[in-house]
Amino acid sequence: MIQFISSGFYTSIQDAGRLGFRHLGVPLSGPMDQTAFALANALLPHPADQCVFECTMIGPTLKITEAMRFVLTGASIEAWLDNRPLKMNKVYQTTVGSELKLGRVTQGLRTYLRFEAVLDLPLYFGSKSFFTPITKQPRLQKGDKIMFRTRPETLRQNNASLRVDSSYLAATELAVDFGPDWEMLPTQAQVQLLTEVHTVEAQDRMGYQLSSSVRFNAPKLLSQLVLPGMVQLTPGGKLLVATADCQVTGGYLQVLQLTPKALDVLVQKAEGEKLTFRNKPH
Repeated sequence: MIQFISSGFYTSIQDAGRLGFRHLGVPLSGPMDQTAFALANALLPHPADQCVFECTMIGPTLKITEAMRFVLTGASIEAWLDNRPLKMNKVYQTTVGSELKLGRVTQGLRTYLRFEAVLDLPLYFGSKSFFTPITKQPRLQKGDKIMFRTRPETLRQNNASLRVDSSYLAATELAVDFGPDWEMLPTQAQVQLLTEVHTVEAQDRMGYQLSSSVRFNAPKLLSQLVLPGMVQLTPGGKLLVATADCQVTGGYLQVLQLTPKALDVLVQKAEGEKLTFRNKPH
């Protein structure tokens, strides 16, 4: 059992997400940072479960009832196992009754904690990812208990060392492709979007709001498909970037599309951080 002594700022459980249900209005969900998610599963592969704990800004404190392996990826975070400091991207092992404490992130925003275990959680639309109202709760709370099944010792394997590149956590440039409504913008507005420094004004798992000086009276549009990484421009000049829990359709101008790597850069940024867009030829 994993017991939450404290829950941190915003900790949820995510797996690969709900693929194939967007036509029913169901968001993809899953991890915000796909790079960190893939690394966690590469360091601790498990054929039956890809679940991670996504910890935002301040991590939880956990009591763990039995020995099992775990790893931390994504945003660098202060972490201790039974008061022993831990490093990122390194596999550790708990003992019976261990206490794992995650503090505040020191670079980035979202840290991923993965255990070598199958979490006993129900599947909703083929996924264990938290997202209300599909799941009962949007995040974990103090006192929550998660049951799990560990992997038999005989099946465990030591993997070759992986080269980890965490430089994206410090990146401030977002590579983009032009969106379907790009040509509707006047040339001056296009130049502004690609040369301005944009500030993160708000963010959550549904999306990011970035500042912009662009003002453009766009015609009324029919609702269009929205995918994670899509940059929409509102009539008031705000830039809305869709992320993991984004709605499936929207009616704002779709001016840019972040590359998958750029989306991982973005979701590691907190309010007040600065970013620029760059369109680079393929």
